[in-house]
Amino acid sequence: MDQDEGLNTLGKKLAATRRRLTLLALGRACWPAFVFIGFFLAIALAGGFDRLSNFLAAAILPVLILAGIGLATFSWRRYSKPSEDEVTRALDGQSELRPVSSLTDRPADPSAVPASLWRVHKARLIAEIGNLRLPSLKREWTALDPYRLRFVVPVAVIALALIAGPAGPGRIMRALSPDLGALAGADKMVVEAWVTPPEYTGRAPIFLQAGMKDVRIPVGSEVTLRTQAPSAPKLVLRGDKRKTKRFSKTPEGAYEARARIESDTRLTVNWWGERARWNFSILPDEAPLIAFDTLPEPGPRDQVQFKWKADDDYGVVAVELAIRLREPHPADPEAEDRVPVPMPGAAGAKEAAAAAQLDLTRHRWAGLPVDVRLVARDGSGQEGFSESIPFILPEKLFLDPLAKATQEARVTVLREPRSYAELEKNGQALTDGAINTAAAGRLDSAPEGVRQAALMLDALTYRGEMFFNDLGAFMGLRMALGTLQSAGTKAEADAVEPLLWSIALKLEYGSVADARARLEAARAALERALREGAPEEEIRRLMEAFRDAANEYLAAKMAEAMAGGLDAPEQQEDSEAQAGGDSLGGQDFEDMLNALQDLTETGASEQARQLLSDITNMLQNLEFQRGQGDGNGMPGMPGEQAEGEESDLPPEEQAMTDAMRRLSEILREQRQLNDDTLAQQRGEEPRGNSNNQPNGQQQPGEGSQQGEGGDMEGEGTGQGERPGEDGGGVREGEGESGSGRGGTLAERQAELGKLVEELARRGGRSGEDGEEGASVPGAGLDEETLRSILDAQRRAERSLQGGNEGRAIMDQERATQMLSELSREMARQIDEMRSARLGQQGQNSNDPLGRPLTGAGNDGEGIDIPSESERQRAKDILEELRRRYGEAEDEEEREYLRRLLERF
Repeated sequence: MDQDEGLNTLGKKLAATRRRLTLLALGRACWPAFVFIGFFLAIALAGGFDRLSNFLAAAILPVLILAGIGLATFSWRRYSKPSEDEVTRALDGQSELRPVSSLTDRPADPSAVPASLWRVHKARLIAEIGNLRLPSLKREWTALDPYRLRFVVPVAVIALALIAGPAGPGRIMRALSPDLGALAGADKMVVEAWVTPPEYTGRAPIFLQAGMKDVRIPVGSEVTLRTQAPSAPKLVLRGDKRKTKRFSKTPEGAYEARARIESDTRLTVNWWGERARWNFSILPDEAPLIAFDTLPEPGPRDQVQFKWKADDDYGVVAVELAIRLREPHPADPEAEDRVPVPMPGAAGAKEAAAAAQLDLTRHRWAGLPVDVRLVARDGSGQEGFSESIPFILPEKLFLDPLAKATQEARVTVLREPRSYAELEKNGQALTDGAINTAAAGRLDSAPEGVRQAALMLDALTYRGEMFFNDLGAFMGLRMALGTLQSAGTKAEADAVEPLLWSIALKLEYGSVADARARLEAARAALERALREGAPEEEIRRLMEAFRDAANEYLAAKMAEAMAGGLDAPEQQEDSEAQAGGDSLGGQDFEDMLNALQDLTETGASEQARQLLSDITNMLQNLEFQRGQGDGNGMPGMPGEQAEGEESDLPPEEQAMTDAMRRLSEILREQRQLNDDTLAQQRGEEPRGNSNNQPNGQQQPGEGSQQGEGGDMEGEGTGQGERPGEDGGGVREGEGESGSGRGGTLAERQAELGKLVEELARRGGRSGEDGEEGASVPGAGLDEETLRSILDAQRRAERSLQGGNEGRAIMDQERATQMLSELSREMARQIDEMRSARLGQQGQNSNDPLGRPLTGAGNDGEGIDIPSESERQRAKDILEELRRRYGEAEDEEEREYLRRLLERF
């Protein structure tokens, strides 16, 4: 081995020896810490710390930390790095030549002979280096670690790590970071949390449980958290932005926090560490879709009619018709008006479709070409649009010159989009004798449309005493002119619109138009309140207003008809014959209004809105016609034929009309009997017995004084007869006193059964003067239906005789339903017969105003009016729900009953 190679070998052996001695020194210094760490890891991987309580685990951690710090200090102080002499001695001790230290020696005599001997000695040392071995230090390690824990502990830790698998790191982290809040009692803190989705979604609240990873909620949901703690916890929201807020203390002593979630968010509750955590993902909320099902077109009474359909993932809450001018004014090119479109049912339906009829004749752009589109809005405020449709808004036709001029002035103001010009400052306003030019010259700063309308009204009212017969209209126009002259803003100028519109209607149509407008306004307000779930007090107030408007409209129509030559109906003692006789008004009309009020009070909004619409349409389509005999014309029906006067109707149509009248009378009396039965069941005085003795017998003289059309004399019996008498008709004594008012309830039911039996027996026969004649095609009634009605009436009679009013009410309701269905079917047949007759005569089936002619009269038979018993059952259910809500102690039950009451 040459010198360089020997020196290189020596360096490697010195380095290896130094490492071994260093490791031994570390072992001697860090042996306690090594054993401590090994046992800690083994216990943690085995799950030992997880089995401890939170309090104990938190309490042990400081001990472990202090022990670790102490052992680390002890090891650091005990550790001594091996010196070079120790390394050299470890190698030199293996040879007597001491090759490591001898190589550093130098010859004492530098002469040639000693130098040669030194070279030989050096070669022997280098050769001896090759024989040196690294020190094993086995004896030292045995003395330090007699049980070989340096091998056992690592093997045990590795084995436990393999057994723990993926849970191993978590166990170690939990051992190193226990819940220190447990020392303050935070581990026992319970966080109650729930999510309340927005009301428009219709979703139930979500109660959050510990461990829920990903909670999907609608945007805008509100999270409520409540807990008990010694101090206020902290709520941390990590979403688009990091937000932190403190819990607030409630009166009960708990802590509560609320947060609205608008995006994906991680929510944590911190108090001495993290107490709860949830991740929220936002559910997408799509914009609603809406489209025209049929294109807009002009409808009856100048209305715009169309069909539409819309849908949304959570529900459509509002639909509007957006209107834009096709050629907009340059001063306001983006002008758009939106008109609410009534929605079927309750707002918030996911799918909605309906036919709409809107009165836009009052709109400022009436008569102009526009573009219309539908707008649907969901609960979050998102809007969806339909395609734009070109259309010309219908306008009301004014034939009266003054009314037409008033309308022109009105739309001139409304169509002006520009604002008033800024008035110059009056510098002499505080000078003595100065004139307030700003107040006197307001019209000069008005836009062109307002100035033009003022000139039109000024010209229209010039010398009004020569051209105006209506002093009230003249004074109203002068008031409108004064308003335009004194207005300082466009809003003040627009305030003349209601005044000018009412004046134009009054000049054109008279007082009936005012009554119709009030009726429509009352209907719209009540329908809107029902649709939006207004408070009960407001609905009650609006219902009273609609009742007053309906009666006022009916009276105005009657007055108009009388002014046109129709004789006023004679006053009759029976309240059902007043205000329109058998067809409309009187008790039938009052029953409709009472049914509507009961539906509004019991929360049946859908049925109430439908009945409200039916009553309004029936009133607005009401027509008075002159009677042919006694002048007692009825709304929607021709007058009754005078005795001895031949009818101009075909025999089959006349027979069907007579049968219809008889059936309507039976139906009315059956309904009254139903209400009286219900009143008796509830312990009240039946309305039908108001004129009877306590024993149910009729007072002397009653029932014989009421003849049709005021006829006070009968033939032989002293009682007047109704039309169709002796042919299955209703006699005065039977119809009014017998079946309708006199006797016990069972006797009255028996009388009605006899009338139905007589009607069934003579259903297909009608002859002059009440005598049986040949069968008339088409005049017969459905005998099977009449038999079913009769069976139900006889069961009701037996129940009444046995004192079982509840069972009797059920049978009476069935009889009433079948009578109503049969009446509607007969009305339909009469309509078909009249339409066919008019078609054969070459006549149009519409009246001069384009409205369809009715058959048997608009008597309300097509309107499904809930009976009083059905309405009373709804009231009883509502009262029972309110009683249980007041008595319920369980919070969940109270919440369930509250939702039922809101829906009811």
